[in-house]
Amino acid sequence: MKKIKLIHEIRAVKSRRELANIIKAQRIAEKILKETLAKLQTNVTELAIAEFITKKFTKYGAPILSFSPIVAFGKNTANIHHEPGKTKLKYGDIVMLDFGCTVNHYCSDMTRTYFWGEPNIRQKKIYLAVLEAQNRAIKKIMSGEKRAKVIDKTARDFLNKKYGAKKFSHGLGHGIGTVIHEWPNFKPKSKDILPIGCVMTVEPGIYFKGFGGVRIEDMVLITKNGYKNLTNVPKDLKSAILK
Repeated sequence: MKKIKLIHEIRAVKSRRELANIIKAQRIAEKILKETLAKLQTNVTELAIAEFITKKFTKYGAPILSFSPIVAFGKNTANIHHEPGKTKLKYGDIVMLDFGCTVNHYCSDMTRTYFWGEPNIRQKKIYLAVLEAQNRAIKKIMSGEKRAKVIDKTARDFLNKKYGAKKFSHGLGHGIGTVIHEWPNFKPKSKDILPIGCVMTVEPGIYFKGFGGVRIEDMVLITKNGYKNLTNVPKDLKSAILK
């Protein structure tokens, strides 16, 4: 067991070249996100947008994806691992996009949540709460905290207090590299200590069956004195309103 953990720890720390691959994969994903937002229109299906994303990655020379794109509209955004279907985009819908690609086998991962039209009060409150939870976790990393469960707890306690313990139903994030989920992990009972040089996702989410959900995910590099955010896409509420 000790030997296995050592391999995970060595693998988690990224060299300059490995980090460059992850960043390149993320920049491609960001370019495609921008084009995807321009492609959204009322009555377009989740499946059509997912196919558009996949084709764009091939066009930009990154045909091997980190995972199948998650495209969810409306109530489907409450499903964490939603598979795109025939659901059409309607005014007032929440839109969740979660995707990434690989460059030289190294993955990127990003989630953004948007509103197709002016969000209602409940939608706004949920979005701002998730954003605040993410900011709190990132501030904890910035303070030099390396204990995964402490970072997870910072975001989880904030959301649990607002919405109850069952609405944030997954870990705060995970390591990323040649596979989409690597050691270490942000989970409530995680005993992991973040090594300097690992890349982590920070992705709090809140989900209400029959209503919808919000997830915001960035990739961050863990540094000696804090972190560096590798995700370069706005996430303020104004940027999340598309129409």
